[in-house]
Amino acid sequence: MIERASSKDLNEILEVINTSNREAFSKIVPKEYFKSPILTLEELKRDFEVMEFYVYRLNGRIVGVAALQVESESTGRIRWVYILPEFQRRGIGTALIKHIEFRARELKLRKLWLVTPEKAYWAINFYRKLNYEVTSKIERAWGFDVVMEKELKQTTYYW
Repeated sequence: MIERASSKDLNEILEVINTSNREAFSKIVPKEYFKSPILTLEELKRDFEVMEFYVYRLNGRIVGVAALQVESESTGRIRWVYILPEFQRRGIGTALIKHIEFRARELKLRKLWLVTPEKAYWAINFYRKLNYEVTSKIERAWGFDVVMEKELKQTTYYW
């Protein structure tokens, strides 16, 4: 079940992000550049003030998280998309992204974008399946991150 996160969820969200990040990216980012934990509680609290966090709860436990950061009247950024390793490949990430896209349309956003490491082929493939396209690269000390974007079509309902 997807729901908007509350401040009571912060510690559990932090655990999902840091555990999942360590599992996924410690193998592709060189040790000297890999930050673990990727996020502190203080940083998460700051992000919580400027982003909408959504969690996927399974049997009362948060197993996935994603955030929407509205940047302008027309653009939003997807942040902190993480699913605990043992719950991946079950559609949870897809459900969270589709939920964020729905919310973005409610806010009349026309474009969403995100950043992921170029070597994270699984993440790039995941977002491509959801119709995100690589639009540019950002050079990092260890390689490149890719910027992926998706134009959102506004849905019109006729009753």
